[in-house]
Amino acid sequence: MPSIEISSPTGKIKFHYTISTPSCADADKIDPEIPVLLFFHALAFHTVFHSQFSDPLLRKFNLVTFDLRWHGDTECDGVPEKYGQEEAAEDIIALITTLRLPPCHFVALDLGTMIALQIAVILPHQVLSLFIMSHVCLEELPEVQEGRTELYELYTSGLPGAHIDVGFGYTQYTFSNNMSNLAQALCDSTMPIDSRNWSSEHLQEYRLTSYDIFCNRKSQPRTALSRISCPVKLVHGGNSVVYEPSYTIQLMNSLQEAGVDVTMEIVANAPHYLCLDYANDVNIMIYELVTHSMTKESIPPTPTNVISPWDAILREYGWKPDRVNELDDDDLTVSFPTWVDNK
Repeated sequence: MPSIEISSPTGKIKFHYTISTPSCADADKIDPEIPVLLFFHALAFHTVFHSQFSDPLLRKFNLVTFDLRWHGDTECDGVPEKYGQEEAAEDIIALITTLRLPPCHFVALDLGTMIALQIAVILPHQVLSLFIMSHVCLEELPEVQEGRTELYELYTSGLPGAHIDVGFGYTQYTFSNNMSNLAQALCDSTMPIDSRNWSSEHLQEYRLTSYDIFCNRKSQPRTALSRISCPVKLVHGGNSVVYEPSYTIQLMNSLQEAGVDVTMEIVANAPHYLCLDYANDVNIMIYELVTHSMTKESIPPTPTNVISPWDAILREYGWKPDRVNELDDDDLTVSFPTWVDNK
């Protein structure tokens, strides 16, 4: 998977990114004849869009994602002390410019949502549609900030076994403690990278990119939201233990008051990181948003034999594709991510 160096107001970054086209899971460049979907990942999980990149319905298009600063394999000298949604958006605007991406359909989850929305108000012409899952686009709720503070202080405490408790806390945050085999493999494959990035030598970067950016975020004012010129879809996980549906309804109301074309869906039983195990619900929504203004003749054909660019690594960490329906099993047990046992 390629990397590219960019310069932004916050410094130089070597972005690690992934392009999947209808014919190639790990392509060097996009197919200029078909639409581009640009994916903004969630906190800690830079490969969380596996279930989208492996879906033939969405692989009709160019699918592009990247590792945010101090996530995955993106490299940089550090993180500026003031690093929030505006600075992160400047990074990604520089990446979009350097890659010469055309106007794109944005798909974002959790941490990625505040950055995608920021770009939509700064460069509305760059965003053809905005698909927001489990948003963090409003100011943080006091009770959620309290939980984030508890996890941050525990992670940085150096206490024996602290990382086990933090791992359990993030399991609640991401998957509501309902770990499928795929979610387990995602955690196990990602956390060694997160542990490297957020080691004891990089606790300042951990604070800036996983704590401060959430706790210091600001809601967009109506004047900013009114600049959005594309349709917006908000999706909320009905089993999220982090935010109630009212939090997403609040954002929908703010967008409507600003004159934005916005709709909202709740995916029953889905956790905060809903796109992984509830792709059957999510992907059709993405597809419908992308194709709503396309003619039938202009929609590309469905490719065959597509795989995710992360297929091999997830299998290496224990993913068994034949267990796709396990979340329907009433006997499914809650488990810790196995990586926490190695801390």
